Amino acid sequence: MESFDQSLLSALQDVELISAKPLSGGLSNRCWLLKICTGTSGQYSSLVWRPIAKSSRAFDVSRHHEYRVLEQIAPSKIAPKPAYLLEHGLLVEWIEGEEAGNELSDTVLLKLQAEIHTLPVPHWRLDVQQKAAHYWQFIPQHFKTPELILIFHYFQNKQLPIKFADTCCHHDLGRYNIIRAADGRNVVIDWEYAAAGDPSLDLALTINANGLEPNGAVEKYCQHRGISNKQPWLDAVADWQPWCEYLAMLWFFVGAETWQDQAYLESANQLLQKLILLLR
Repeated sequence: MESFDQSLLSALQDVELISAKPLSGGLSNRCWLLKICTGTSGQYSSLVWRPIAKSSRAFDVSRHHEYRVLEQIAPSKIAPKPAYLLEHGLLVEWIEGEEAGNELSDTVLLKLQAEIHTLPVPHWRLDVQQKAAHYWQFIPQHFKTPELILIFHYFQNKQLPIKFADTCCHHDLGRYNIIRAADGRNVVIDWEYAAAGDPSLDLALTINANGLEPNGAVEKYCQHRGISNKQPWLDAVADWQPWCEYLAMLWFFVGAETWQDQAYLESANQLLQKLILLLR
């Protein structure tokens, strides 16, 4: 079994590593559950190590940004508390509990989405075309078929359908990123893609990630935010849907190369065929 490199924690004074266990899941990176003891207090705590690795660069993940957003939204208790930002990674609070899964209702999911959009807005924003251009650099040449190149240039030269003022956005609010904590809270994890952005894009990403019916999801979201006219939000979500599939496709191509995983390549090609049909 792969072992954790304890030297990564060398900047922490008076901290002893008791145990380290790799965590399953985590598609953009591989994380570890660490148990540590602080010497002065003799206090034990469990933290998640979120590394800065080759994969972080490929997926355009900034642990510095992740730390800052977690620090900024800590009073809301909607996310794990950040513990330490180190040279090679980020340590955050371990949330004891179970993945929410399908037991989490759509109503609660959309309420969490609405709450996230009222949090303090990060100082950096998601630029979809810039993100796509970054992914493109990490897709190997043999994946770049004429069809994929056509799709890439189409979206990179198309105007973004930005409709609403920026809010705090998670950009990956799948049920797989929600923990039902031991104290009863629903805690959202994995804030590595969080940034300022159009909330209707974030909502479209949430609808896609959870396989929601758009009309009902938008209606629930608008109710939670006290928005009486849902039509502009329905239109915005519809406009963003192809962009969500475009970003997901590029992400899967990067994942196929980064993790050498055929399943990623199959998902990428399915989305590619869907987008080709859309363009036709």
